[in-house]
Amino acid sequence: MSRTEDRLQDALSALAGQVRNDRLRPLPAPDPDPRRQARNAWRAWLIPAAAAASVLLVIAVVVAVTRHAAESRTQQTTSQVAMPGYFVQWVGAGPSGRIQVRSVSTGAVIATVLPPKSPIADALDIEAVAAAPDDRTFYVEYAAISPNLTGNQIWIFSFSLTGSGSVTPQTMIKGGRITNQTAGPQTWGNLAVSPDGTKLALTADSIDRVPVLAPAYSDKIIVIDLLTGQRTQWQGGLVRMSQQFSIPDLSWSADGRSLIFLGRWCDLPGPTASCSGGSARGSYSDAQVWSLSVATGGGTLTRGRVLLRQSARFPLIAQALGGPGGPGGSDLTVGVVSGQVANDKWRVLTVEDVSAATGAVLHVDYGLSLGRGQGRSPEQVWLTADPSGQHLLVSYAVDGGFIIGWIGHGALHRLPIAQPYLPDNATLIIAW
Repeated sequence: MSRTEDRLQDALSALAGQVRNDRLRPLPAPDPDPRRQARNAWRAWLIPAAAAASVLLVIAVVVAVTRHAAESRTQQTTSQVAMPGYFVQWVGAGPSGRIQVRSVSTGAVIATVLPPKSPIADALDIEAVAAAPDDRTFYVEYAAISPNLTGNQIWIFSFSLTGSGSVTPQTMIKGGRITNQTAGPQTWGNLAVSPDGTKLALTADSIDRVPVLAPAYSDKIIVIDLLTGQRTQWQGGLVRMSQQFSIPDLSWSADGRSLIFLGRWCDLPGPTASCSGGSARGSYSDAQVWSLSVATGGGTLTRGRVLLRQSARFPLIAQALGGPGGPGGSDLTVGVVSGQVANDKWRVLTVEDVSAATGAVLHVDYGLSLGRGQGRSPEQVWLTADPSGQHLLVSYAVDGGFIIGWIGHGALHRLPIAQPYLPDNATLIIAW
């Protein structure tokens, strides 16, 4: 207890004692003067009543101070969640891709991680990266490419950053070789580590259709138990006629019991398909944010429930994250684009904390408005939360590359690297 609370407690005890003393003091002999009797009776009631009122006032002050102290401690605990020390990014195209581990504070490249060598795969093409809660363990998803393999395969490896700044060799995780699957190169892959670090969720596309009639889009969710390698999967149930369904974003709820995914419907692939949400032919786009309980044990995606629908308030949901995102500790953090310009591109980006129960906007973390005549594709916006869910990393395309930074106090704090950052590949995948 603080000194202020100690002093208030002492004052409370003294006043309470005064009330007890006044109540136990023997009554004086009756006064023959009736006017004095009335005055004395009034004083006899007023003094302990005033003392009791003082006690109530002190109690209120003590409660208020204690509550303020508790709230301050809670706020300090929240604000003291350490900023991640490292972030990883994928640079390079195709099999020449590599992972760079960088310092958040300096931007320096701590380590470069090349794809592992395999005697049965001609190449391993990086599809997605994710960070574990310890800020030192990272997971990498590869597409295994080789005529020696039976169908397309997803391989998942992990590596760790040591105290000396080096990295451990990449090792395949238990259950990390997934056959007859692809990450869905039209939307890239998604990897997300559960808050307790025991499970890994990813999106995939089954290549079990012969012939393949359309490019692969991620439309399946797989969860791998990192201790046993056991896998659980959900797929189907959200198909719409003449539309292509995909899952462009996947994350965990704060308690680790549910998966939060963004489902998107677009026009079927074709020469005019853009999925940009504009009015032009082929640009149709609809999105919903879903919650899916891991306890359901697999099945269709419709075993979950809708948390947020695209609407006039949310004209195009580009990204959606679960967990305590942003300063409001909300259920959802969404990246919303609006302000259509020529060629079905957006001009305004807002990152908002949203209540999953009501759909109400609780807090706007960040807002960006591009200059007149400028615009970007909705698919060139990325949001990534650290495992605590308290720090948001945002990346979006501009002329000449990508702007990358973390959001705090309504502003974007750019990471200490050259920006606009232009990687070797047209798409930047980053995690911390």
